[in-house]
Amino acid sequence: MYAVVLAVTAVVASAHVSAQPQPCCTPNQWEATMVEAQGYVQNVEPKTLIGTIEVSYDFDNKKMAFNQMLNNSGTPVLGKVIINYKEGKMYIISDGVCTELDAPTVDMPQQCIKADAVFERTMRLGGTDGLEVNSFGLWNVQGVAYGTAQMTSSDCLPVTEVLIAEQTGQVLGSVQAIIFDGVTTGIKDPSVFDPPSPPCNSIPGVQRQERRSVGTPFFQRTLGRFGIPDF
Repeated sequence: MYAVVLAVTAVVASAHVSAQPQPCCTPNQWEATMVEAQGYVQNVEPKTLIGTIEVSYDFDNKKMAFNQMLNNSGTPVLGKVIINYKEGKMYIISDGVCTELDAPTVDMPQQCIKADAVFERTMRLGGTDGLEVNSFGLWNVQGVAYGTAQMTSSDCLPVTEVLIAEQTGQVLGSVQAIIFDGVTTGIKDPSVFDPPSPPCNSIPGVQRQERRSVGTPFFQRTLGRFGIPDF
């Protein structure tokens, strides 16, 4: 009798473990507004970075676009980045000036929760009928002491992130919270990926490896929070 009970218990436990959510990839096309609030200490002085980044992600056509509207301790940080991986080009538009560079990588990284992220829990946001999300955690990755990211359990769309970073250079540490607002699948207006006309100023010979990316450790690095370059 005890052997039967133990066998049944083992089967149930095995089924429970196998059903645990695994790191996932987002849909191939989605758009959202990233609402960011970050506090950090630089040269012993507390600072803040707040604002939004409009993101358009199209893995099918190998394109990304970011429209950045941030405020860094009272200084506006505005600009747009367009990347066309098929053409190997990146366009940075800031202060009315467009600059053409090589894409940060040859191949477009797919936006996936990293394979070594640890499943933390499934939870509902906003009550019993709220949004069900899976929470994943990472420790000591890319300068982040701890980070947690929440993705919808049904289709792996990004919902929230919190990152606690260690000292990096003159930055003594930081805490960053991101909410993905108004997430929709598909691309509403493909012209969001069109570079300005007339053609942008081109900077030849810029090596990809010279451009640092400081993207979220949860996603494959692209640019922006996925590594958006500084303006």
